[in-house]
Amino acid sequence: MSTAAAIVTVMLVLGALAPDRASGAVDAGALAMLEAMEPAYGRVVAYTARFFRQELLDGRLRPREEALLKFQRPNRFYLRWVSGPAKGREMLYPADAAGDRVLVAEPGVLTRLFTAVLHPDSPHVLKESRHPVTDIGVGRLVELILDNVRRGAAAGEVGIIDRGVGGGSRPESSVELVFPRTAAGRYYAYRTVVGVDVGSGLPVSARIFDWDDRMIEDYAYRNLRLNPPLTALDFDAANPEYRFPRWQVSP
Repeated sequence: MSTAAAIVTVMLVLGALAPDRASGAVDAGALAMLEAMEPAYGRVVAYTARFFRQELLDGRLRPREEALLKFQRPNRFYLRWVSGPAKGREMLYPADAAGDRVLVAEPGVLTRLFTAVLHPDSPHVLKESRHPVTDIGVGRLVELILDNVRRGAAAGEVGIIDRGVGGGSRPESSVELVFPRTAAGRYYAYRTVVGVDVGSGLPVSARIFDWDDRMIEDYAYRNLRLNPPLTALDFDAANPEYRFPRWQVSP
């Protein structure tokens, strides 16, 4: 065999072994699973979960964080960080009936003396996250995924690949979305691997890769409990289980 023929053979073998990428092929079953997330979330009034987050900021992958989350539709939530750099932080949104402010209580020596009242997209929030805090939640994940999938499918610019079922006591179906690099800027990311909870039909994890195929975001909602009996006290800064100082400051 000539050198040129050998090179061609190796390239063909490597191509056969390479993972499926932006071919435009759409697995019908996987697409139906993604579309079913919308009506599944429509049946959700509230939920609690352990929320995990890891993001790439300023070229560096931040440490993985875990927070306990209480969420009530349309967009009311409480967070308490239990691991990561922000351990001990509490966050409540909205701050009051008027709306668009978030309360933040920090555990530091001085910061524990007051509650910060911030815009959801304030620099204090965005220095630690790629998104305004109001982007949190399973519902926002459903919206983001389906918006990109529907536009990509209409334009013939998305590959939707069924990666099978995995997980332990809460099995997840893994679906990979891939967009062509020539479409950079028209979609949220080059590649996303979505984990759909088999029982609820909701997305409970997402690993997102930029146009250089570098992971930039990794989110998960674990121990998801749907429609628990949450009350107004769960979203009240005066809840005795929370630690929001009465003295409020707007940085």
